[in-house]
Amino acid sequence: MFPDKRVEYKLYLAGLVFAAVSAAGIAVLVFTPFKIPDCTFKSVTGLYCPGCGGTRAVAAFIQGHWARSFRYHPFVPYCGILYIIFMTKGTLALFSKEKFPYMKFRNGYIYFGIVILLVQFVIKDIMLLVYGVDVLGIV
Repeated sequence: MFPDKRVEYKLYLAGLVFAAVSAAGIAVLVFTPFKIPDCTFKSVTGLYCPGCGGTRAVAAFIQGHWARSFRYHPFVPYCGILYIIFMTKGTLALFSKEKFPYMKFRNGYIYFGIVILLVQFVIKDIMLLVYGVDVLGIV
């Protein structure tokens, strides 16, 4: 068997690279005076973009405030939890010589994530336009 030919193994390696790059990015943000710019889409249109709240959601998720992260942007904890499960199963598979299988990649994970992304985008803008509620301002 050649584990390096498997899609799941390659995705696991990509996940390790993602973790290293993310750790470096977090270190830069923590140790340098860096201000995250305002959302250009929101400043031009007055509406939320599909990614609005994502940065705050990532920060809350990393700090362990998963409920707050969900309120900012539910796509972030969805991806974060999926990533944690995938990497945990991948590590178990790698060190057990696949006694425990890798988590299988499914297109449904992507489709469900897109649905989450679009639904939160529509709900935030409906709340803003119809009810005048700035959802991210009250989280």
